[in-house]
Amino acid sequence: MQDGWNLEELADLSKLRRLIMINLERGTPHSGVDPFLLTEKKYLKVLNLWCTEQTDEAYSEENASNVENIFEMLTPPHNLRDLVIGYFFGCRFPTWLGTTHLPSVKSMILANCKSCVHLPPIGQLPNLNYLKIIGASAITKIGPEFVGCREGNLISTEAVAFPKLEMLIIKDMPNWEEWSFVEQEEEEVQEEEAVAAAKEGGEDGTVASKQKGKVALSPRSSWLMPCLRRLDLWDCPKLRALPPQLGQTNLKELLIRYTIERCEDLERISNLPQVRELFLNCCPNLRHVEELGGLEQLWLDEGMHEISQQWVPGLQELHCKLHGDEHELVVNE
Repeated sequence: MQDGWNLEELADLSKLRRLIMINLERGTPHSGVDPFLLTEKKYLKVLNLWCTEQTDEAYSEENASNVENIFEMLTPPHNLRDLVIGYFFGCRFPTWLGTTHLPSVKSMILANCKSCVHLPPIGQLPNLNYLKIIGASAITKIGPEFVGCREGNLISTEAVAFPKLEMLIIKDMPNWEEWSFVEQEEEEVQEEEAVAAAKEGGEDGTVASKQKGKVALSPRSSWLMPCLRRLDLWDCPKLRALPPQLGQTNLKELLIRYTIERCEDLERISNLPQVRELFLNCCPNLRHVEELGGLEQLWLDEGMHEISQQWVPGLQELHCKLHGDEHELVVNE
């Protein structure tokens, strides 16, 4: 049994295709370590970086700093395709989790990184197709920084957030309360523009409406997740609302699993016109489900019959109005 492994031993393994590293907190980072330890491995496609699962005993600041340094020097090559980071207990993700170093990554999993209070700014990764985030228990808010927006805003610079992301899974986030893609000031500007478009009669083909004092934002651009097809939310008991900008995406399938069973604060699902299927399980306070013009199938699990009577008729009426009597909204209980 040794105190740690010298990561420099990886230097000569130039033809690696797949690399899985465990117990990385036992590595021995030194100032002399080659900064291009992995970056020159042009054949490396799959990289898994794991620490040991945290026990009841908290890690010291020294240990957290040590593991941050280890991960920082494991900058992947530009050709990397699949990345998994698991049980990382540093307080901040490595700086290479961004656009410059991961242009080819298609799949990313961040599993049980319990000490990071912010997610990495990965929204500008040009080829990211699949993203799964599990067990980030220190996260209370996901904001504009996640989509890669630090200064200014994405819309004005014509940047696209998550340009190729098709599937997003967020699971086991016990303290996550807020989710936004833009700052509040920018959201207010969007609402004002949506209202202005409505007053002009929607000549550019966009639609904006005002119901119960709320504005349904107009999908005036494809700056946000233009390829998103499926969103899964599991075990997020404190999440209060979904971002209104999701209504501007092409989201087809929304699954809220078990999350809502223990998420008594969620009261509304609205403004998702592209969603075709909606799965709901035990949503005791979900009193408003509306503005789902593309909905074709609704799946209701146990305990949903009584509360769903408040909004199922409205969904059926909207569906009939938009698609005619021959296309009935299918409700499965």
